[in-house]
Amino acid sequence: MRDRSLGILIFVLAIVAMVWYFCWLFLSPEDVMFLGKSLSEWAIVVPVLIIVYAVLFVVAWIGWALASTAPPLPVTGEPAED
Repeated sequence: MRDRSLGILIFVLAIVAMVWYFCWLFLSPEDVMFLGKSLSEWAIVVPVLIIVYAVLFVVAWIGWALASTAPPLPVTGEPAED
């Protein structure tokens, strides 16, 4: 797939996602409940949960990388002469 067509596809999908999210947040019926919350409340909860989990995943990944990487070996030997 060429770069231009991939860019157009990403652009169109982003616009569709923005319209869908707007409808989910502002135009969903208030009487429809799921697990005690309205659909508009879920439109706030789900993205916040995804963002928090993504940040915590990155923090966990950094911690794992620090814990599993061996420390660098100390530099020994004579200094190089010019």
